Amino acid sequence: MDYVLSVLRAVGLFVVGLLAFRVMGSQSVGRLTDFDLVVVIAIGAIIGDGLADPELNVFILIAAIAGLVLMQILASVLAMKSPLIEKLVMGSPIKLIENGKILLNGLRRARITKNNLDQELRVKGLTSLEQVEEAFMEPNGKLSVIEKEK
Repeated sequence: MDYVLSVLRAVGLFVVGLLAFRVMGSQSVGRLTDFDLVVVIAIGAIIGDGLADPELNVFILIAAIAGLVLMQILASVLAMKSPLIEKLVMGSPIKLIENGKILLNGLRRARITKNNLDQELRVKGLTSLEQVEEAFMEPNGKLSVIEKEK
């Protein structure tokens, strides 16, 4: 009987976790910001605790997950209304290249090496810095590049 309850608990918490991510929106999973990553890890930890400790009340776990989801949604809504909150919650892009020149301060802030930057540019089909007008490390960790006009 304990095995059946454990399986049902696992399925139930899985469904709650899946619903939580659906409510937060696809951007939360597809393009994680630092804030979203913390929420995802926290939800995972709550689900893990619920599976590891059968003594924990499932409804308390669900309430904790719901609280995190509500906090994430509230932060997203507030970020849309306030540039300051947007910068605090979502982060801001870091300029890495300007007019074909690498900005060393930007590399330091983004904590990436010149080799990593070169690799990202090659993945985007760019073979030289002279092809790049500007490049930014976005808050979700992706590189965005504005090419020079040909």
